[in-house]
Amino acid sequence: MSPKPSFLELLTSEKILTKEDAQKLNDKYKGSLFSILKHLFKGNVAPKETLGKMWGDSIGVAYVNLEKTLFQNQVVQKLPEEFAKKNSIIPLYEIQGVVTLASANPIDLKVIDEARRLMKCQISAVFSFPEEIIDAIDIQYQSGDSISRFIGRIAENALFKGTSKITAEQLNELAGDQSVIEFCRSILLLAVKERASDIHIDPQEDIIYVRFRIDGVLHDRLKIDKSLLPPLISRLKVIGNLDITEKRRPQDGRISISLTKKSIDFRLSTVPTIYGEKIVLRILGQIQKDEVPDLTELNFSKSNLNTLRKIIESPNGVFFVTGPTGSGKSTTLFSALKYLNKIDVNIMTAEDPVEYRLPRINQIQVNQSIGFNFASALRSFLRQDPDIILIGEIRDVETAKIAAQAALTGHFVLSTMHTNSALQAITRLVEIGVEPFLVAPSIIGVMAQRLVRKICKYCKESYRLTPQEIDNYFIVDEPEIEEVLFYKGKGCSECNNIGYHGRIAIHEIFIINEKIRALISRNASVVEIENAASELNFKDMRYDGMKKVLRGMTTIDELNKIAAADL
Repeated sequence: MSPKPSFLELLTSEKILTKEDAQKLNDKYKGSLFSILKHLFKGNVAPKETLGKMWGDSIGVAYVNLEKTLFQNQVVQKLPEEFAKKNSIIPLYEIQGVVTLASANPIDLKVIDEARRLMKCQISAVFSFPEEIIDAIDIQYQSGDSISRFIGRIAENALFKGTSKITAEQLNELAGDQSVIEFCRSILLLAVKERASDIHIDPQEDIIYVRFRIDGVLHDRLKIDKSLLPPLISRLKVIGNLDITEKRRPQDGRISISLTKKSIDFRLSTVPTIYGEKIVLRILGQIQKDEVPDLTELNFSKSNLNTLRKIIESPNGVFFVTGPTGSGKSTTLFSALKYLNKIDVNIMTAEDPVEYRLPRINQIQVNQSIGFNFASALRSFLRQDPDIILIGEIRDVETAKIAAQAALTGHFVLSTMHTNSALQAITRLVEIGVEPFLVAPSIIGVMAQRLVRKICKYCKESYRLTPQEIDNYFIVDEPEIEEVLFYKGKGCSECNNIGYHGRIAIHEIFIINEKIRALISRNASVVEIENAASELNFKDMRYDGMKKVLRGMTTIDELNKIAAADL
């Protein structure tokens, strides 16, 4: 590479390197600036975004972070995989007939011209780190067709074809077959490419269904001949460190897929069914998972965001986020911690498992097997001079009491609970055994949330409601109401013809005031508390969801699934 010599000047001017260090690296790598870039990237000397932008500026192209960019599948497939791997390039997306192509060497005109010829379109080259490109190629070129090729190779295996009853030794041999290894890896990476949270491998009488849970909904993705179940199960058990010969009882394990820059972890669970073992894999470490989002990126309404900020800026008290498993509670809480994470506060968390990592926050993984649970973690925290404490979940009366006492002694405590609504969290504490005189003064706010699928922005279209639908969904004061528009996705290649892409949360949030505290103190029912909240203009989850339906963020069908209209 022969970029402009301004790269070192940029590094020194931004004080990433001193002039002396820059000269030493220049001497060490004999003037190869790209080698210096790789050295700094590997050593995490500066944020990746900073280094990438500086390098791009020095050679006159933009930098694109492949972990956060959009990939259009039909555009990726225009360039042969072999050519992409050989030249460390990958197409990203097409806008007005021009394809943006990421390259480790975007000023190599010979490669760019050949890519233009193969893709038969204009190309705009950008810079991305070679490690990111290799990982992106690994994931983005996965497809049902590529998996079918591996299935064909497995079927040709002489051992597989000639065995009526496969022994344990033969299962181990099959699990180590290269085609089986690539077959399993391809299924896992295809799920990552399609943003799945879970992979279900369901054996039936004559066929195996492979389903992906995408945006909370299961979709059939592959249909595989039943004869391929033994090698598939065997390989997954081997890499998950499970007993390959045990088929009669459930087993749990963990799988890690290594890529160039990072690894993706999967939680593996097997259960015996009448047609063979069913496997579910939960994807724990998505390669394209973003960092902890800011509160402003979580699609709060303006009023809910203001209320949330008012609550979390309190010096002490307990704040609960409630909802079922997988409703985004942890993301919301860590966005709140990110907002509160200042140099002058001591933040401590107890989690199971640790999902996000934030700098300058003391995060602790609880371990039930040795008796280190949430309650014991919380007790130890109080001897560590904390300002803010996060408890992954209130599961028992002991943890709840310690959290309430911590709030009363000047600490701000955040936690989660499984309830159907925000206000039910208040009465749930009393129900599990916390005295009302502890609950009333300690809780300062509660919030409930659910996730709904987001309409695909590429195929979103509006439709007009009929007068009857308007009457069903709204209280109409005026006889001549203006037209009301709802939205839906008609389905396109970007969303696999589903009409949805991604998820957003809908919320209900409430600040506990003195009137509610008085009701809690006398052990009032949740109905009494809800009636009092209504008088204080509390807006429930359906209200927030309907606003997002009208804004074209989700559909009325999605809203009705999680927040039904009052009868």
